[in-house]
Amino acid sequence: MNILLPTDGSEFSIEAARACAEQAAKNDDAVVRVISVIETLVPDEPIETASEYYEIVAEASREAAEEHVALARRIILDDPRNAELSVETKTLSGKPDRMIINECEEWPADLVVMGSHGYGFWARTLLGSVSDSVVHHAPCSVLIVRKPKQP
Repeated sequence: MNILLPTDGSEFSIEAARACAEQAAKNDDAVVRVISVIETLVPDEPIETASEYYEIVAEASREAAEEHVALARRIILDDPRNAELSVETKTLSGKPDRMIINECEEWPADLVVMGSHGYGFWARTLLGSVSDSVVHHAPCSVLIVRKPKQP
């Protein structure tokens, strides 16, 4: 079973990594691919200072994405049941929902496990929702994990 875990390093993604560890532990033939998508920024104006700024932001984003996939990988492999599990990591650039869906199709994934930020109707309408888009367009099952409510 190929399990895809998109992560952005948020507390929601950490919960999804824990759920992914559970799913992987239930499947002897599981392979997990952890991805983080870096949204590409395009300068509005061809100003040299802006170009340098965007290069700095792009490098910081790449480093953060690498940290996010490493953290998720550690969470999955910290489960003793997953000691022999194959966990691949990958960073991609582009629009997160589109890149996740593309990865599902090309790999191919049997299951996507991802966190939900828990936006309400208006926030999803105004901001969009990566998890909502993946649920509606992925060619495989999608498990959306919510962060447990604190007592």
